[in-house]
Amino acid sequence: MVNQPHPRRDRYDVSGNVEAQFVDAGETVLVNLVGITDLTELQVREEEGLAATYGRLLRTVRVDTPMTGALIRDIHASIFGDLFAWAGRWRTVQISKPGAIWPPPHYLDEAMQSFESDVLMKYPAKSLTMEDAFCAGLAEIQGEFLAIHPFREGNARTIKLLTDLLAAQTGRPLLAYDTSESGCHEYIEAARTALIGQGYAPLETIIRQALHQALQNPSPATEPECGSA
Repeated sequence: MVNQPHPRRDRYDVSGNVEAQFVDAGETVLVNLVGITDLTELQVREEEGLAATYGRLLRTVRVDTPMTGALIRDIHASIFGDLFAWAGRWRTVQISKPGAIWPPPHYLDEAMQSFESDVLMKYPAKSLTMEDAFCAGLAEIQGEFLAIHPFREGNARTIKLLTDLLAAQTGRPLLAYDTSESGCHEYIEAARTALIGQGYAPLETIIRQALHQALQNPSPATEPECGSA
């Protein structure tokens, strides 16, 4: 686990319930269950939850365990459940960033059902034995998931963990993403390319690089999320 949290979160345009509420005037720390008011402390706690969830699932997920919407919700709830009331549930607020607007909340059940049947079920581990198929499959899974953006926060961490489970199921190490400032920017732009319907090629390149890096230096460590997807 890398112990250098990001200095800030991008702000979302939201309104309404607890998912839109912050504890600080600068709107960097979301209302949480444990009363944390410091962003760095919150990010450390999130990374602890991420590491614990990796450990649990890598011990319990079998080679033939299917990747499903229910598993995605379990992953998110496990990472963030001690911190946020909305952990493990599809978001109930509209969110956007400059140049990106994600589907409205009332569409998420349908969108995630389609994601499971049309994307996840297309890529069981047994179909990803070859490197090209693996990288292309993971790129589509990550791109389509991030285009839906079903959770209030933590989408990238959730889908990277899910696709790391696919890596483990195929006998590969956990992917080693570039978490430098430039690497994070590249990942965010690759996700944006998928969001606007211009394909998964940039994500596929990033995943291939992350795989090669992991093969050169396999590590059980988890990586921080790029941005605040």
